[in-house]
Amino acid sequence: MTFTGALAILISVAAVACGTAGCGAAASTTPSTAASPTDGSAGPGTTIRRAVPIELRRLTLTNQDGQRVELASWPGRTVLLVPFLTLCQDVCPLITGNLVAAEQSLRADHAASRVEIVELTVDPGRDTPMRLAAYAKLTGATWQLVTEPPAELRRLARFFGFYYQKVPEDDPDARDWWTGKPLTYDVDHTDNYFVIDPSGVERVVQDGAPDFHGKLNPKLYNFLDGLGRQHLRQAPQPNWTPADLLGALAVTVGRKLPASRVN
Repeated sequence: MTFTGALAILISVAAVACGTAGCGAAASTTPSTAASPTDGSAGPGTTIRRAVPIELRRLTLTNQDGQRVELASWPGRTVLLVPFLTLCQDVCPLITGNLVAAEQSLRADHAASRVEIVELTVDPGRDTPMRLAAYAKLTGATWQLVTEPPAELRRLARFFGFYYQKVPEDDPDARDWWTGKPLTYDVDHTDNYFVIDPSGVERVVQDGAPDFHGKLNPKLYNFLDGLGRQHLRQAPQPNWTPADLLGALAVTVGRKLPASRVN
């Protein structure tokens, strides 16, 4: 579940992000957004220059294959960091759909080897490596899906400025897609992505929601609740498309990345 569509809550989240990430400390940021107030697009995001401390880049994460990895594990590559959870019933399936489309474009443009997509769970209590592997197989995600101890998650959220909060499950009929058991809680979260260049400098921040177009994988569609299906029909504002994501990655890849396979 996310709450991107509620303006009052968005304002509250922005305050939390500023308080945890130190918005005022980012004096070196240089806003350069492609946001359009008329169509609700957030564009590629806001370009900044903020070094990610090496101790954060070296935090131990565990991917869907049970391998220990770090944000610094892929020298020479741009890292796209995307918070999510596998039991999200709202926008996370749409984020995954956008990532699939963007990765297809990267492969078609022979640029996939220059980018490492890392989806970081905000639900480490349930998102074990085995569950992440099952999610990857079910949805077609071929990138890094990682989990981490709660303390590490808090440190990453504090630096990057994303929000997450465990809340009671509000749908009594909601069930875990993997175990079939009733869901007892959900995780509210902001819908961000962060682009980190090969030298470990954060270069782009995106705070919009995913705007998915085309045919969504039926497995992803089945994850969606009523609000998620509503957001599939009409994305919350501001929002971003796979083409926007490729525009954000182009900042660090150093050349235009055409959305050749994006519907």
